[in-house]
Amino acid sequence: MANRKTVDILNRLLGRHMHSLAVYLSSAPPWASPSDAQALTVLRQIADDQKLMGDRIATAVLDEGGRLQGGEFPMTFTDLHDLGIRYLIPQVVSCQRDDVAAIRSAVEQLRDAPLARAVAEEALGAAQGHLDSLLELPQAAGR
Repeated sequence: MANRKTVDILNRLLGRHMHSLAVYLSSAPPWASPSDAQALTVLRQIADDQKLMGDRIATAVLDEGGRLQGGEFPMTFTDLHDLGIRYLIPQVVSCQRDDVAAIRSAVEQLRDAPLARAVAEEALGAAQGHLDSLLELPQAAGR
């Protein structure tokens, strides 16, 4: 029988990964000049990593006997069409900070579910690494 609390937490993590701003921008790419190539590469790598982590989280949900919860991108993302990457990177940074905080909270909430917690800890490490990569971009400071 599925532990509903564990499954709910994992499904929230799944939603954060599969419906992140970076993943959204991978299918609705921002305007960028040739000098923004590094930022585009970082965004693409983050989106790819988040999709892979989403697959791992989905497997953890199923291993817990739960059902995968569908989800969708926040409606606010639709306002970001056709904007430049220099404007969007600070927004992605803000979203990534929120993700790090939410994933950290999930890790704590999963203290009684060691296998699910291990997946959440892996997601936390990746999310922090993604934030660090974003902060290294010149666009993160609006330069």
